[in-house]
Amino acid sequence: MKLGEKIVKLRKERGLSQEALAEQIGTTRQAVSKWENDQGFPETEKLLQLSNVFEVSVDFLLKDEKTDTGIDEKGYYVSREFARGYLANEKKTVLGLGLCFFFWALAGVPWVIFPENAAWRMAGMGACVILGILMLVSAIFTEQDRYKILRQEPLLFDYDVLRELTAGGTIPWTGYHALVILVFAASLFGYVYSLGLIEAYELLVRNEKHTGSLWFRLKKKIREKL
Repeated sequence: MKLGEKIVKLRKERGLSQEALAEQIGTTRQAVSKWENDQGFPETEKLLQLSNVFEVSVDFLLKDEKTDTGIDEKGYYVSREFARGYLANEKKTVLGLGLCFFFWALAGVPWVIFPENAAWRMAGMGACVILGILMLVSAIFTEQDRYKILRQEPLLFDYDVLRELTAGGTIPWTGYHALVILVFAASLFGYVYSLGLIEAYELLVRNEKHTGSLWFRLKKKIREKL
């Protein structure tokens, strides 16, 4: 893909006319038209301005690259810089989501450790829930609207960019992922098993309180209706 083709593609992606682009970088529409038709070449200063407007590097603009899909195929063209920006943004988003569920799960620790009427029990659980909500809000506001188009359009990549993503960015479903799923399944089993045993001991040791709880009465009503 030559410089002129890249300018056309990047300009259309951002919804800019030749006049609008020319105004942003301080030149004429005729000059932009010549660049796009490879009948002229922008000066160094204009290249830097194009780089800033399109949010790509000058090296990306100057380097001729071939595409896997061909330049005539319809789709949203994703530059190397745009792909890296999206991945960096997604890392922040999923980090916030992961911490959200981490803190919510962690709320079970003070519930188990501290006595029932202890202030630290409710304080610890409340702190974990609040931290989880803060992480969730952070994750929601971290995601940038500029990247939403990647989920709405077919994507086009330069050959080198796609090769770079395939080599270093994608993670195939291997035995490693199976191990992660196995650990998660074991943790879920341990949680359910432990919770069931705790309830069983509560039933025997604190029967009066157990039968008077809201959860016990609710289950009893459900069984009666069934």
